[in-house]
Amino acid sequence: MGTTTPEEFDLFKSECQRWLKFFGLTDWKVDFNHVILEDTYAQVKTNGLEDRYAIFDFNLDCSETNRKHLDIPKTAFHEVLELLLYPLRYIGSCRYVQPEEFTAANHAIIRTMENTVWPVLMKEGRL
Repeated sequence: MGTTTPEEFDLFKSECQRWLKFFGLTDWKVDFNHVILEDTYAQVKTNGLEDRYAIFDFNLDCSETNRKHLDIPKTAFHEVLELLLYPLRYIGSCRYVQPEEFTAANHAIIRTMENTVWPVLMKEGRL
């Protein structure tokens, strides 16, 4: 059994922080753990929307086979997108959700993309 290094964990944290800032998710309090996970490189955990608290876990366990496929920057990006989309998943799991709540959460994500991704694509001349 191999392990991910403290340097790889630091890279994961810095990449997560980069994308949290990029997407404006600065109202979330976040912590990071370097722990053993089953069947995943990383995960983000939250407990509802009220406290805006998330824990990003990075897998300490990494076999040589898995290491060949480990892309830490992409993994961090993926986990931050999980947090970005969390309000939709949370609302979808509520027993009594109102359609306007889903619409509001959906448009909040769209506005985030309009304010972050769109300007970058425009600046790079991709649109």
